[in-house]
Amino acid sequence: MKLAIIGKPQSGKTTIFNAVAGQHEAVGDFSKALHRALVKVPDRRLDRLAELFQPKKVTHATIEFLDAPGLSGKGKQAGAFEIGEEFRLSDAFLMVIDAFTPGTNPQTDISTLTDELILFDHVLIDGVIEKRERKLKLTGDKTGLREVELLKRCLETLDQGKPLLDLELTEEEMKPLRGFHFLSQKPLLVVLNIAEEALPQSDALVHRYADLISPGRRNLAVVCGKIEAELVDLQDEERHLFMSELGITAPATVQVIQKAYALLGLISFLTVGEPDAHAWTIRKGTAAPQAAGAVHTDIEHGFIRAEVVAFDDYDRLETMAAIKAAGKMKLEGKDYVVQDGDVILFRFNI
Repeated sequence: MKLAIIGKPQSGKTTIFNAVAGQHEAVGDFSKALHRALVKVPDRRLDRLAELFQPKKVTHATIEFLDAPGLSGKGKQAGAFEIGEEFRLSDAFLMVIDAFTPGTNPQTDISTLTDELILFDHVLIDGVIEKRERKLKLTGDKTGLREVELLKRCLETLDQGKPLLDLELTEEEMKPLRGFHFLSQKPLLVVLNIAEEALPQSDALVHRYADLISPGRRNLAVVCGKIEAELVDLQDEERHLFMSELGITAPATVQVIQKAYALLGLISFLTVGEPDAHAWTIRKGTAAPQAAGAVHTDIEHGFIRAEVVAFDDYDRLETMAAIKAAGKMKLEGKDYVVQDGDVILFRFNI
């Protein structure tokens, strides 16, 4: 998964990046440098399995975070139509909003940034439609006519000031659009970057902006980037004590990753053995053979069955002998839908 951080200048984008990535990139850097980090997804279940099995290696799922200039923060008045290709290829955006400066209006800033994403897409679609219609006129080739009509529907939505994220499309209609990587079509995790003194009001802020939340489209996180970036340098014991004093229940990394997973409909299943304890990321609703394909395509092609144990049963019973004696190991076939936290051994034949 790749998450790109966007926001207005001075909103705390790089501070949030440092907090979730555990890095120390310069804040307020106008060099247009790209900051990149591959972050391990915290997973206590994987840690517990590693404790039980003592494997040679423990492999966490990872998320790539990108932080780079891209938006001007001027909404419909944006003057430059440049944004990195890697941002277009990201799975979702983390939209960092300044909620720490007195007098700021998060709703206005969200609207302004959304307008800018809409503008980028409008310019792109205008150009594509023009080229497609010119080709149709010159050649009479009508194979792209359906795509042009679909793009015009997209344009109508943008003309109404709505992001493509709000356009209802069928899966069949989505297929030809995916290659364009429209910016306003990406799921959004809105991160309200608050001041330290506002930490006690975190839950109230979530409630106040609950209308932003839309499953599969938008989610909301409230963090104090300044404090979270400082937590990165503390030892575990100090960090937990500091968080407890400030009423922070989960560090930014955990909060952002959990909400990003929920936003994109992702879950993790686990495999474990002497060589490796491994967490694998898949989409919710994935059947066992396709989940096996996340491990290796050969396992998917030769899939026979899956031996499945719920993590809670592993955590409680600790050994395979005890799990089998309690009847907690299930043999599942090709129709089984993998659940979050399943510990799976795939049986296959090449």
